Amino acid sequence: MALLDIKNLTVEFQTAGGQFRAVDGVDISCDAGEILSIVGESGSGKSVSMLALMGLLPWTATVSADHMLLMGWICSVWTKVSAVKLLAKRLQ
Repeated sequence: MALLDIKNLTVEFQTAGGQFRAVDGVDISCDAGEILSIVGESGSGKSVSMLALMGLLPWTATVSADHMLLMGWICSVWTKVSAVKLLAKRLQ
């Protein structure tokens, strides 16, 4: 199982002019012990992708993915409590 596994990540923002798609169909997979580097032009969606993974986007954002898993946990159902439990488990 991959440490981080994201399939078909899409992030859209509701704006006054309608929907704006900031991330379109991103796939990321990283196994334990691997190093992942995310590079791209300014405005290409690097930060938005990682903020979506952490659940830190504003209410205007709509995140969809076939799946987003971090250490086997489904990221879209994270709460602050589950995130703390996950990190505490990882640090033991």
